[in-house]
Amino acid sequence: MVMLELFNFLHFIGLAFGLGGATIAAIISSKAAKDKQVAKVINKILPSVAKLIWTGLVLLIISGIALPFYIQWPLDKQLLIIKHILVFWIVVIGIIIGIRIKRKKNVKGLSIINLILWYGVTLMSCFA
Repeated sequence: MVMLELFNFLHFIGLAFGLGGATIAAIISSKAAKDKQVAKVINKILPSVAKLIWTGLVLLIISGIALPFYIQWPLDKQLLIIKHILVFWIVVIGIIIGIRIKRKKNVKGLSIINLILWYGVTLMSCFA
């Protein structure tokens, strides 16, 4: 029972870090596309935000793998598979954003797509 609560807590922390970081990254990227001053410092701001997002993802993945071993109630396997696919795309797009930001390319669109995926996974979590 303690392990269930621990992994559930880690899952919520991971969600807060990931979703919060993705929201911040999308806002900053959107602002940088319009404001030259922000665009100049985005490479100094986003690495810290990216660490927050990746920490959240790692916590979500670890706790997400562990939770089914402790959960006593039935899980909706189809919804869980869809969530896993969306998380896979969050990771892929996150890697692409990391590569593009280093080359000083615009990442606004990818950040918004990632943000939508994060909110989609969060919304699905309410029903799973």
